[in-house]
Amino acid sequence: MAACKFTRTRTSLLTINKSDLPVTCKLKNPPAGVTIAAAEFFDSAGDCTDLSVNGQSFVIPNTVATGAGDLEVRIQGGTFPIPAIDVVEDCDNSQYILTIADPNSKLGRTDVVVQQ
Repeated sequence: MAACKFTRTRTSLLTINKSDLPVTCKLKNPPAGVTIAAAEFFDSAGDCTDLSVNGQSFVIPNTVATGAGDLEVRIQGGTFPIPAIDVVEDCDNSQYILTIADPNSKLGRTDVVVQQ
């Protein structure tokens, strides 16, 4: 596997260099039947990029804007209530991205900074 590309700063912001994109993220140990329903990246202007989803993973492309943004991931399936499910970067150390914990919305979000 490859080295992780995301890092967290002292202020807990998730950062990645634009030159390190695209990057694949995935659900970590999801329950049976749980897949990703949608993954979206919102840049600082509020423009949305729909991310390419494949079952339990998605890709953040190199076309997302630099600067601060929000990553949102929604899951589907599984039993109610769902347990908390982590989303991680698909890399050697499975860099933590966010947790989906709300059993009703099945949505998780985090702030991301894409650096030049």
